Amino acid sequence: MAENGSSLNPVDILDALRGYSFMAPYGMAIHSRREGVIARNLLTGQICGLAGATANCGASCTMPLDDAVREALVRDVPVIGRCPLGLLGFAVRLPEQESSDLCLVAWGVRTSSVNLFYLEGMSREGDGEPFTILERLGSLPVVELEEVRRTAERVHRILPSLLSSTPHNHALETTVSRLNSVVGISSQLDRGKSLDEVISLLSESFGVLFDCRQVAVAISGQDSEAFAIKGTWGLPRDLGQTSRVVLHRLMAEHPGERSLRLISETGEFFSSLGSQSATFLPLLAGSDLLGCVLLPDLELQPRDALLAEILTGRAATRLLQLRNEANQFSDSSLPARLIAMTNSMCGVGSLDELNSLILRTAADFLGAGSGSFMLADDSGFSLRIVAAIGLNEQISRSLQIKVGEGIAGRVAASGNPIVVNDIETDSRVATTNRPRYRTKSFISIPFRKGEKVVGVLNLSDKGGSDIFTDNDQQLLTLLLGQAAMVMERAESRLQAELLTNLAAVDPATSLYNRSFLDRRLAEEINRSQRHGLEFSIVMVEMDHLSLYGSLCGQAAAAAAIKKIVAAISRSARQMDVVCSYGSETFCIILPGTAKVEAEPVAERVRKACTRLKIPGADSIPGGRISASIGVAAYPVDGGGVEPLLSAAMDALYLAKAEGRDCVVFHNAVAGVTEGEPAPAE
Repeated sequence: MAENGSSLNPVDILDALRGYSFMAPYGMAIHSRREGVIARNLLTGQICGLAGATANCGASCTMPLDDAVREALVRDVPVIGRCPLGLLGFAVRLPEQESSDLCLVAWGVRTSSVNLFYLEGMSREGDGEPFTILERLGSLPVVELEEVRRTAERVHRILPSLLSSTPHNHALETTVSRLNSVVGISSQLDRGKSLDEVISLLSESFGVLFDCRQVAVAISGQDSEAFAIKGTWGLPRDLGQTSRVVLHRLMAEHPGERSLRLISETGEFFSSLGSQSATFLPLLAGSDLLGCVLLPDLELQPRDALLAEILTGRAATRLLQLRNEANQFSDSSLPARLIAMTNSMCGVGSLDELNSLILRTAADFLGAGSGSFMLADDSGFSLRIVAAIGLNEQISRSLQIKVGEGIAGRVAASGNPIVVNDIETDSRVATTNRPRYRTKSFISIPFRKGEKVVGVLNLSDKGGSDIFTDNDQQLLTLLLGQAAMVMERAESRLQAELLTNLAAVDPATSLYNRSFLDRRLAEEINRSQRHGLEFSIVMVEMDHLSLYGSLCGQAAAAAAIKKIVAAISRSARQMDVVCSYGSETFCIILPGTAKVEAEPVAERVRKACTRLKIPGADSIPGGRISASIGVAAYPVDGGGVEPLLSAAMDALYLAKAEGRDCVVFHNAVAGVTEGEPAPAE
């Protein structure tokens, strides 16, 4: 914004506004009367007319956003733009005197009802493709007109204070935070164990750091000239393919510029992507082109683009290393293959997945077509199948074998492996081969943790009708030794996570407990203080629940609490945090939500609790278990954890005094609480 005599960067203003939850549905841009759009923070195509993109609705479009911008610049009031189809947005002039020719434009939402008659008229006149337009409208967030008006007025009120120093602080804080994240992610990329792991981490990083709704990656396979396009974030997995020629043509379009650029028409290069434009980031390791990352309908701001290039560069370097390692691990190098396969186990998230991976790795390693992995139960007297190949999953998981019985049971009892060439002639087993097995050779290896045998791995049907050998036994023993260490680390990690979760969860309700509530409130207060935000808490207490427990028994009360917790959790929004405050009291944190905006949530919770069918509730006053609710907000009702909780409890007590089954709001200015009891339903 230096051209207009201000030290503020328009990108900083947009980033600061993006921190407010009520601006999440909108695409935004800063428009200059003289220069047009000078900054944008939006998915391309979300803003019509002045932002350089249209909804392709045809020549009859009245461009209501253009009119809104012109009026806002003249009148200095928020102006709503609404097109006949139902698209909504608003324009607000920036209040600084030296920036009076600049206007904030927000667009890209629609009303719940689309004007189909208008669309039909456009179709009759041949003005636009109605199905294409309808599909694009359906993908937009639904925000009704009155809510758009309220948002525009809020933005108009907060802009003066926002334009003082907050954008600078916010931009610095955001940049430092993202830079720290990029440093951490880069280290993770360097440790990626497989191509899929590196691509997955890179895609997730773009989705989280830069709010990308969709990410696709083109990567070369065995044919170095063909690049498969895979959806890795918000897109279908298989998106076809492109060629090395296409990628090199994109890189050669603007020589001397940064490799990152916006492709104006993706159809020419990536027809399967189904988007009008995309940011293109090549995966380059030195002079080796390994593929590219595509961000459909998104244009990164310059500082974000630099961070994105750092990530793609580190990812490309790691991908090249993995390919070189894979080339070194040829079929003739079994120890190298063993190391590579063992490393792949380290990235598995759950024990069930690890069990399956251990079996698949062992089967692939020896070329076996059937097998099972068995672990001892808690008693140590029986083995159960935890993973199987070539066996019916339901049957295999229901089977149990006693230690000491059968082939696997004897291996578990003795700790000695068995390698059999022919099951029918080997004196150790001497039994008829079962029809489901193609060959008569099999191998059973004990699975140890330290000196203790805790399971058995069985493989059969070796490829090419070959028999298992002593060399197979030695290699499989090495693999299982590494797998045991991986499993112990995974169990330790899961146990630590379980203990952490247990420390934060109330066992009676499975909700976060009071200790977690205090920490989360402190975090929300710090965040709101930094960004100049409000948030609310809703305190819910069930009426006559103790009396109900006395009359109907504690088992009935515990069942009622489960129903109540489920009703409260369903009624809260996805962003809200539901916690247990006491045996009959619950607290809901509503981030970024002013007190007036908390009312619909509180009422929804009250009604959900009141409508519950609780057996035996007709024996208590009122004939049902209802909810009394108190609401308080930061910072108006309290600037710290305890004052805020105290304010909400004061409102809750007044709700009890006013007859229960109602919502009461704390009023810090008057020193009292206010609210009207809700009508009985």
